[in-house]
Amino acid sequence: MVEAVGVVGALIRDSRNRVYAHRRTASRKLLPGTWDVVGGHVEPGETPEQALGREIEEETGWRLRRIEAEFATWDWEHHGVLRHEIDYLVEVDGDLAAPRLEEGKHDACAWVGPGNLELMMAGRTDGDRRLRDIVARAVRTRLTERLRLEPLGRWNAGDLWRLHYDEGVAAWWEGRFTVAATEDRAAWYGAGWERHGVGKWMAYRRRDGQMVGRGGLSFSEVDGQERFELGWTVLSGLWGQGYATEMGRAGLDFAFGDLGAAQVVSFTEPHNRRSRAVMERLGFRYARDIDHHGERFVLYEMDAANPSKTQADR
Repeated sequence: MVEAVGVVGALIRDSRNRVYAHRRTASRKLLPGTWDVVGGHVEPGETPEQALGREIEEETGWRLRRIEAEFATWDWEHHGVLRHEIDYLVEVDGDLAAPRLEEGKHDACAWVGPGNLELMMAGRTDGDRRLRDIVARAVRTRLTERLRLEPLGRWNAGDLWRLHYDEGVAAWWEGRFTVAATEDRAAWYGAGWERHGVGKWMAYRRRDGQMVGRGGLSFSEVDGQERFELGWTVLSGLWGQGYATEMGRAGLDFAFGDLGAAQVVSFTEPHNRRSRAVMERLGFRYARDIDHHGERFVLYEMDAANPSKTQADR
């Protein structure tokens, strides 16, 4: 029988949304010389949350302030031991510029962002990319006042299916998605993140984790050109509560702030008054009518030279 143990991981981010990682010393029995996030085994009598706080303090000198979300759950096996890992997105107290490396266990540290994600693969002779992909998801996640925006991919295909099963949403998409079609679409979104460093987010309410919808930025062909396109879809029971605007604002900040985009576009059906109102609230201007896959849509544009604020910001 394979022995099973519990493991926790801490996804600690800085102000640039980079994730803290440190390198295991070459003398470690488990995964020597590899880069890892803060974490370790859950000791007897501990809850995972207690183990998380203890590991953060032991490995960095920082203290756990709050848990934002249970971010990923996965199993991995090494030398006959099955480890059930829970990774948490957390905030900590302490000087992020001065971690205290645990002597004999870690010999280097780094902040992992979009440009150096492959650091998480250094020394991993088995080619297992799962931790690298979890760190990538954390790097690409954004927090707004009410929402946690996680990059959309195969890992949240179930939530995407539930969104498009919603009767009000399905009415705008010519019916409900099948499970297979949803899985294909989720994988396509995830591949877009890897190819372009940008894609749609799945939105969750921070206070209770409820799925709200999906939205944000993607790199798409619109009106015959590859462009940064902003869009959103919200559960019908949550319409009118400002969630689409909140997702849209985060997408614009990502486009103009992180990616240095020159322009962002958004489009919808001419009779979709709700979406058009969101576009106008965000500061988009109507450009023209376009043909998109044989149907008529209205195209809105916003330039980096003159990004507008939402009405709530004015």
